Amino acid sequence: MKIIYHCYGRAHSSVVASQLHLGNLPMVGPVTKEAIMAIPEFDLAEAADWGEPYLVGRDTADNEVYILGLNSQAPICIRAMLSLAGHVGQADQILLVNTLAAIGLKTRIGGFMSKKLRWHRIGKPLAASGIISSLPRLRQLVGTVQEELIRKVQDGEEEDHCHYRR
Repeated sequence: MKIIYHCYGRAHSSVVASQLHLGNLPMVGPVTKEAIMAIPEFDLAEAADWGEPYLVGRDTADNEVYILGLNSQAPICIRAMLSLAGHVGQADQILLVNTLAAIGLKTRIGGFMSKKLRWHRIGKPLAASGIISSLPRLRQLVGTVQEELIRKVQDGEEEDHCHYRR
């Protein structure tokens, strides 16, 4: 299975969600802003990386975990990916997860400052601070994805429709 966490720029919320999924960040307890900023992919992606999935790692069930930035083109990109996956017979192997809905204004402003205005020294810490505030929602989202993956294995689901979690 390929789990693709996506957001606007592949730099903040999708990065943290993938790290939670892989167990590199805890699903409970405090996380520091410094720990968020130390994630290798955090605040790294540029506009040239949008639309290109980046493999972050494999989870304990050997699922591939990706991050993806879709800019403002998410709806059409999602539709194209899922349609293509269906045509090649891989629809049951892809789970697209939108992480943007789990974050707040502080992360968005920090991301804008860092990525668009190039004010990394201000924007990156602000985005990380916003992520800390959004951790409960990101953890809930990732936990739901992990539960769905477990249920899918337990139920022995082979042929399912394309997956997309809002």
